[in-house]
Amino acid sequence: MYSCLEDQRPRVQWLKPESLGAVVWLEGLPSGESAEQLVGGDVGALPKVVFHTLVRGALVGLGLYAAGMRGGKDLAKFGLAGAVGIEVFVLLWAWYEKQEKAK
Repeated sequence: MYSCLEDQRPRVQWLKPESLGAVVWLEGLPSGESAEQLVGGDVGALPKVVFHTLVRGALVGLGLYAAGMRGGKDLAKFGLAGAVGIEVFVLLWAWYEKQEKAK
C-alpha cells in the first residue's frame, strides 16, 4: 500500500533524520531565520524580528479572543506579552544553536 508519508519529508524539520529526538535548527519557524540572522550579528534583521513578534502577538490575541477573553487592551497586552515570551525563547534557542555549532 502506498503512503505519502514514506516518500515526503515534512516541511518543518525539527529532528535530525538520523537521530530522532535531537532538535537541530529553527528552519521551520517563521521567525527562525531572522532570529538566526540577528543572533549572528546582522542588525538589519531587527525589523523582521519585530514584525514577526507583532504578527505572533495578533495570533496569540486572536486565540485569547477565541478562548473567551474580551477587551481590546487586555487582548493586545496579553497577546503581545505571549509573543514576546515566544520570541525571547526563539532568540535564546538561536543563540544556543550558534554556540553549539562553534564548538
